[in-house]
Amino acid sequence: MPRLYFDANATTPPHPETVEAVRRAMEEDWANPTSTHREGQRARHHIEEARREIATTLDVAPGELVFCASATEALHLLLRGLQPALGDRPAAVFPGEHSACLNPLRDWSRVAWLPEVPTDCATVVQMAASNETGILYDMPTVLDALRIRDSVQAWGKVPVTLAGCDAAVFSGHKMGGPRGAALLWMRPGLPWEAVMEGPQERRRRGGTEDLPAILGLAAAVRHLPERLELNAALVPLRDAFEAEIRAWGRDLEVLGQGSARLPNTSCILFRGRNGEALQAALDLAGFAVSTGSACHSGSVKPSHAITTLGYSSDEARSVLRFSMLPGTRADEVEALAAGLKPLV
Repeated sequence: MPRLYFDANATTPPHPETVEAVRRAMEEDWANPTSTHREGQRARHHIEEARREIATTLDVAPGELVFCASATEALHLLLRGLQPALGDRPAAVFPGEHSACLNPLRDWSRVAWLPEVPTDCATVVQMAASNETGILYDMPTVLDALRIRDSVQAWGKVPVTLAGCDAAVFSGHKMGGPRGAALLWMRPGLPWEAVMEGPQERRRRGGTEDLPAILGLAAAVRHLPERLELNAALVPLRDAFEAEIRAWGRDLEVLGQGSARLPNTSCILFRGRNGEALQAALDLAGFAVSTGSACHSGSVKPSHAITTLGYSSDEARSVLRFSMLPGTRADEVEALAAGLKPLV
């Protein structure tokens, strides 16, 4: 049996048209888009066409989008750029946020954990969807605070709206685009200062734009409607998989069950088992899945995204995440369940 991939929340294979767009750009549009000669201006034209196309899908103005190399970079640019004006006031942050968001907030004077919102709150940062549990979250309404949406895991899996937001980040490789392509969206008028100086991206992000990655991202965005349909169709497969696992014993729990979740994600707690050992055994059996732990400096620590839900460190180390690609078939999910059952 060929290997089966159930780690779509980590990354996804690029859409075939993404691959072709990247290849074509590397062959035909390799000129520097900052150059004023004809070749450079052709590259610039293609970048701005891509910006307009992507902005239309997000219902924002093209000039509000900044192309970045990753969502991590976008979050650092955004939060470090806001810190000089707002950092003396606290930020209210979703406690299960990715470290890409939490790290730049270390420079802020105080960080409160949602649902706590200090009276002088300057900024609210909320994931649209948890990368580990798949739980969907609404943006809190906080008067006089900038609202930042981490849309990385939601984009391409569920409809994304920027209503009620002032800034947001998106990642291409989570939705069939290439690595090296991400978006920072900022509403005009934010008290933001550039932290990566350079003339590119309207002086908001220095460095020569990665035209192949940007055009690959635009190609993936064209297929978002069909991607959303394919992901929505995964709900019955996800639910059947979880029902099968729950039938195996009381010590198996679906995290986030009963909450609105991404259609492709199952986060399962296997109490008393070692998540890393289960993941390794499934890998040997031909299934790519993820643990609920993150590796920091060579030592495996329990995932804060799991412990903030009230689970112990030992329970957090007993979690596996299964995230399906769009188009996953019922027989593939059944094969995963059959391969997992003897291990638990």
